Amino acid sequence: MRVFLVQTAQGLTPSSGGYKANVNLLRSLSSQGHATAQICYAVESEIDQYARRAEIQGIPPNVTHEQLPVVDKEGFVHDLFIKTFTDEHERNDLSLRMKTLIALFSKHITDFKPTHVIFNDPITMKITASHKDRKSFKRINIIHTAEQLPFGPFVAGVDGHCLSPRVENDMLRDLDGIWSVSMAVKDYAWTYGRLTTTFLVHPPMTYLDKVTGGMPVVRNNIDKYEIGMVNPCPHKGLPILVALAQKFPQMTFVTWKSWGSRTAHIAQLQALPNVKIEPTTKNTDEIWDRIKVLLAPSLWHEAWGIVVTEAQLRGIPVIASNAGGLPEAKIGLPYCIPVKEVTGERHANGDYVVPDQDIGPWEEALAKVMTDREEYQALQALTATKAGDWLCGLDPRAHEKWLLSMMKAEE
Repeated sequence: MRVFLVQTAQGLTPSSGGYKANVNLLRSLSSQGHATAQICYAVESEIDQYARRAEIQGIPPNVTHEQLPVVDKEGFVHDLFIKTFTDEHERNDLSLRMKTLIALFSKHITDFKPTHVIFNDPITMKITASHKDRKSFKRINIIHTAEQLPFGPFVAGVDGHCLSPRVENDMLRDLDGIWSVSMAVKDYAWTYGRLTTTFLVHPPMTYLDKVTGGMPVVRNNIDKYEIGMVNPCPHKGLPILVALAQKFPQMTFVTWKSWGSRTAHIAQLQALPNVKIEPTTKNTDEIWDRIKVLLAPSLWHEAWGIVVTEAQLRGIPVIASNAGGLPEAKIGLPYCIPVKEVTGERHANGDYVVPDQDIGPWEEALAKVMTDREEYQALQALTATKAGDWLCGLDPRAHEKWLLSMMKAEE
């Protein structure tokens, strides 16, 4: 196969779970002998870094440079800087610095001659529908959030998602495959749109140690004292975090900003003396080496919650909500606490209206894990063992088989 991915995240190593799932799909397919490429946004330093890493592995990065003049809507001419290179996983990358250009996307799809084009944005869905080589490749959309889908209570609930619901709804029905990253997303697509999708867990490579390629190192963080949360914002459970920090002033909480964290949300945390705020990190080992417990109190229809799975594989207990796909990410481990999910109603600033929550179960679980050493040790061992067994039980070729089945269907 020749698999071409259109990546809309900003940068070659964003912290979002959706990006990790996308890029590790390509890495998995590349390791299985298939040709892969992606088009993405990047900064100069990232390209240099990836090229050096490829050279260390004995792979020529073959960096090329191209400059394309682009006229904006005001009539001014800008230069679009394009670089192509091969990374350490032998995946070809094309990096951009400006908005997606239809002609550019089409050109590189043509040049690569893919058997499959994979994307999670409506622009590429439209581009590939009318591409001159449309009949020569399969079109696959990855659904990372309910907000991507053009129907249901959460349609367009996140900036940049679902630009034209009616048009996108029609286009989705014409795809060769749709990958839902959880049963929660698959069920949502069917319930609200009668849209058939395929559920596949993220490729196992998503969760392996990024340096060694082996199983993640299990931490022994019983003597750590910080309680962590990633991406503090209302629909990710910011009200629960604030309530817990106020309830336990003797405990230390640390948060890592991410795509949902706005200035107003950070201001709420800055008002709490026992909460630390860290910048977005692309190296999650910084988190796992530091915290004793992870909070994942999401209140929206979470697709999966990669950060939950990552923590559990390292033996770090996670106290999570039961919103969306989080119970799937928890794989039956304690604690998974019922919450009142957002309904889709939003404030004027775009934030979801968050229902009042029962904090009692959160207080009880956190106090137990943070103060009872025997409880923590038992939960740490159970978490690492069960998560490790779960990962080892995944089929590393599931996505490959699914993509190949689309080609066999024509035979």
